Amino acid sequence: MRLLVTGGAGFIGRNFLQSLPADWEVCAPYRSGEDFITFLRSQVVAQVTAVMVDLADPDALARVGAHDAHWDACVYLAANGDPAVSVREPLKDLSSNAVALVNVLERFQFTRLVFFSSGAVYDRLRGGISPSSPVAPTLPYAISKFAAERYLHHFWESGRMEKMWVVRFFGAYGPYEPARKIYGRLVRQFALDRNPRFTVRGDGRNLVDAMYVDDAVRAIHLLLGSGQRGGVVDLSSHAPISLATLVNRAAGAFGLRAEITFEGRVPEYIQFHSIDFSMRDQVGFVPTTDLESGLAKFAEYLGAARPHAAHRQMETRAAVTSK
Repeated sequence: MRLLVTGGAGFIGRNFLQSLPADWEVCAPYRSGEDFITFLRSQVVAQVTAVMVDLADPDALARVGAHDAHWDACVYLAANGDPAVSVREPLKDLSSNAVALVNVLERFQFTRLVFFSSGAVYDRLRGGISPSSPVAPTLPYAISKFAAERYLHHFWESGRMEKMWVVRFFGAYGPYEPARKIYGRLVRQFALDRNPRFTVRGDGRNLVDAMYVDDAVRAIHLLLGSGQRGGVVDLSSHAPISLATLVNRAAGAFGLRAEITFEGRVPEYIQFHSIDFSMRDQVGFVPTTDLESGLAKFAEYLGAARPHAAHRQMETRAAVTSK
């Protein structure tokens, strides 16, 4: 298998790369991630060629797979992952989420492609939604993601790929997730620091429906291996809860009672949940990790990582002092 994985240095990307067999030939273009090469050498068995490149720069993109424009498959994970950034810098968000994708699609051909869009395209809708729901997002992040979807359909219909899945992803949590994400902050606060106090942005009624990252990785493999032509699907845990409920359940999972403070507003206020079961019906995917089990796994990972982080900090301080 010759596979192009964009966004491999990110949260989902690292977990996915860890899951690949040794005989796969993988190219992983990335824009940032100082420790990515070290990660690949120590944590990944597949044959991965990492190329630092800005996918939004068509000239720089020439360095990726210069010897062959055709790939067996592409897992497209590269994106601006922070909706708040899209509000402050909509042009940067558009470049990261849509322009970069168009550059890749103009340069390469794929037998099959899995593109991670976002449930955010349902922005401003309420209640049960599915890919058949009419969408008209106003959040810049959601706009750029939906634009990327439409470009994909154009390239699909023009023959640039045989099979294509657009995955409207509702999120995941687990190892390598960004420090700003709520699940990691909950685990560090409740499981590691044993501190029951937690601040929630907004009123706490914002819905979340994320899955443990191992389930998300399994879903990608099922989509890659599917014999179907593809389409648009929702990927969620189908267990939506409010942020306030998430905080309370996370605290309870670690034997605490949460003390929640609510403040400010959120750029992405979600009041919808997916009623699309295409992932189950078309590729046989059902999440298998419940919230409490996922948080326990995540706590084990973060707990093991914390001593190493502290050791690196001590080494850095010692080096500075010696100078």
